[in-house]
Order: sequence, then structure tokens, then C-alpha cells
Amino acid sequence: MKRSTLLEKHIHSKLSEILEPLGSTRYFVEVKPRGHQFSANIWVEANILNEIAEDPEKLTSISDTIIEVEKELKTKIFESLKPLL
Repeated sequence: MKRSTLLEKHIHSKLSEILEPLGSTRYFVEVKPRGHQFSANIWVEANILNEIAEDPEKLTSISDTIIEVEKELKTKIFESLKPLL
């Protein structure tokens, strides 16, 4: 459980560099264990999520951020972006 919390905080801080310039003020990260790996659910405002979906470069930067966290913390993370309702 502690590792999940560490991953949540790390991913949240890294994503702030991407999401805040897009105008996102509310986004949440939830990380859960999945066997020896983790799944990360990332909730973002719907309008920001649409903007990300329409720009492959922004989507790639989010994926690259997760890969960077994986390398830093030597784990595997499966990410999922979801609209914040």
C-alpha cells in the first residue's frame, strides 16, 4: 500500500508539469496494485481530456511521463485516462 501512495504522489507531481499549463486545476491519480505491477487511473477535466485526445504529442508526453516514473521506481504501471465528472 505504501508503494501505491508513493507512486500516486510521484505521478501527480510529474503530471502537474503537463496538465497545469493546459489549464487543468483538478486532476486526481489513483494507483492500485495489480499483481507485481500497478494500474494508475488518472482523472482529468473532460475539456482537458478532449484536448489531450486530439493532440498525439500531448498524449505521448503523458505516456512518456509514466514510463519515466516506471524507470525511476523500477516498476510497471498501466495508465488509464478518465474524464473527471
